[in-house]
Amino acid sequence: MSKDKKGVFGLFEKAAGSKKLIFAVLGAFAGIMLLILPGGEKTEPTVSENNETAADYCLLLEEKAEELIKELGGVKDCRVVITLSEGYRRIYATDQHVRETSEPGSGSKQTDKTVAFAESGGNKTPTLVSESMPSVAGVAVVCRGASYETQYKIIELMCALFDIKSNRISVQS
Repeated sequence: MSKDKKGVFGLFEKAAGSKKLIFAVLGAFAGIMLLILPGGEKTEPTVSENNETAADYCLLLEEKAEELIKELGGVKDCRVVITLSEGYRRIYATDQHVRETSEPGSGSKQTDKTVAFAESGGNKTPTLVSESMPSVAGVAVVCRGASYETQYKIIELMCALFDIKSNRISVQS
């Protein structure tokens, strides 16, 4: 055998002993196979139904706030009540048709807006463009035996958590 062939085979023999190279080759092969093989069943995108109410959202916020306040030192028992400024706000896509009338002496426009629907599997659903969560208007916290320092910490925590001003938070002991 010539020296060149022995060198090439020697390189493969060294590489065969390396576990890293073997795993790299197997990984590359698996990646290529995933790209080549078909993906299986084709499914249509589903529209998730969000039936959560503002009251449910408020209860969730109250529970999370209570858990967080209880993590502070000096707080054993507390109760949190949150008020929301509004409910969920959903904006749906609309189709807009503008009709212009060009009667002598008056040029008027009439605009008709209708909600755009998407059809999936025979079901028509309105097309949701954006959705915003209810915003917090105020927070009331009752912590029995909380010091003034702890009350201040709670106010700071609620301001940061709900992005509201401190005059919208009341902490009582």
